[in-house]
Amino acid sequence: TVRLEGDGRLGPAADDYRGTSAAYGYEGTPLSVVPEMIALAGIKDDDVVYEPGCGDARVLIAAMNAGARRGLGVDIDPNLAEVAYAAVKARGLQDKVEIRWGNALAVDMSNATVVFLFMGEAFNMIMRPLLWKALPIGARVVSNDFAMGDWTPDRTIRVDTPGRPYTLYLWTINQEIKARAARRN
Repeated sequence: TVRLEGDGRLGPAADDYRGTSAAYGYEGTPLSVVPEMIALAGIKDDDVVYEPGCGDARVLIAAMNAGARRGLGVDIDPNLAEVAYAAVKARGLQDKVEIRWGNALAVDMSNATVVFLFMGEAFNMIMRPLLWKALPIGARVVSNDFAMGDWTPDRTIRVDTPGRPYTLYLWTINQEIKARAARRN
């Protein structure tokens, strides 16, 4: 992954990827749903937030505004990574929020205490064993619209918007989950 800094432009390194990454699709979390995700996560001042597929960084920015200590967002789309960095920089949060361009699956999440997801059920199922293994006990995972197979959420809420309803899921990493992850290795 490549960390965005300075002017936030990836330049020639990303030019080959521009336009092709649109195939991944992007649907930002509606602004009316973001506060519900932040509340469901129970953001605290010592939280380190990770968001794979961070889009324009609206959830990360909201988490910082709610008091989180640090954040990391990764997007595979170089254009979105640049947009996310510009949004973070415009709010003066570049010392608290790191934005990277690259593969979100290759990022060390072991320091994260909150992970926000809105990437689809297939991605969630790929992430699930990584989350189980990497995240510390007590870390929370909030997913917008997509469950994680047979991993029963601690809490599920529905958020109605003018466009459509969204379902938010919350899971907490516990000793049982850590043991399950260890058995799978």
